[in-house]
Amino acid sequence: MFRINKILMILMIISLTGILIAETSGEYGLQLLKVASGPESAAQGGTGEFSSNDAYAFIINPSAGLFAKQRAISIAQNYWIFDTKLNSAGYINTNGKNSFGVAYRYLDYGELENRTDTGELIGEFHPMDLIFSLNFGYRFAPNHYAGINANVLYEKIDTASSYGYTFDLGYTYLTLFRGLKLSAAIKNLGQTSAMENETIDLPISFELGVIQDYSISSVNFSSELKILKYIDDDEFKVALGTKIMLNRIFALKVGYKLNYDTSSFSTGFGINLKKISLDYAYVPFKYEINDVHVIGITYKF
Repeated sequence: MFRINKILMILMIISLTGILIAETSGEYGLQLLKVASGPESAAQGGTGEFSSNDAYAFIINPSAGLFAKQRAISIAQNYWIFDTKLNSAGYINTNGKNSFGVAYRYLDYGELENRTDTGELIGEFHPMDLIFSLNFGYRFAPNHYAGINANVLYEKIDTASSYGYTFDLGYTYLTLFRGLKLSAAIKNLGQTSAMENETIDLPISFELGVIQDYSISSVNFSSELKILKYIDDDEFKVALGTKIMLNRIFALKVGYKLNYDTSSFSTGFGINLKKISLDYAYVPFKYEINDVHVIGITYKF
């Protein structure tokens, strides 16, 4: 027991140290790494991975897939800002002791005009971001869960492109209080190739979360408070999310984010029909930026 508690303390210290020393520097790219792919997390402000029914929970925290105890395939269409589209698909197989998952995320910016410095149109280009993820999670003690994601990255802008890889580390601790979990994650640790001789720095993030689950009659509640620090942002960010499940059929979701420039409130709902789940998320944006709509479907088998 002493050894396990020592491991927990070391992980928490590493996360807090990373938060305190992180500074903004360099040219940061691959912002797709920050975007919530599925409707579950999008509706709950980037939280909700521990109550999720879809196959992308491990993208938010690599240890979260262990809590679903299912085999599932999910696909989602994210109608993102400025008429861009984000497609994603995932698969997860977990029994509570270990988990294995794969996913991809593809952000299509559409056709953009290519002009000279004088404004002359010389053609069009099609920028894109692509991420392929592999997950493994393991419950190494009754109250301790850990996971790791390995991600392969590709980004293209006009004729320039960059490849790279990242790793995400996640940890969850079941406390002695009923329904209360603590989580930690370090994400986007890796390296990319240069794009036109310019090095791309990755948006490394450090995350700490508190999750509380409880039930009243046939209604199940799951709430999460998460503190985030991105290395390319000087401010701490906070995400709050709640999911209310009625009779294991209908779910109402709501989220709120603090210290985010363009968005704060989000909401959505889900319907479980035996082996199929349908989910929707709505994320309004400020400053006349297009609102985001995310539609997803999950099949469990």
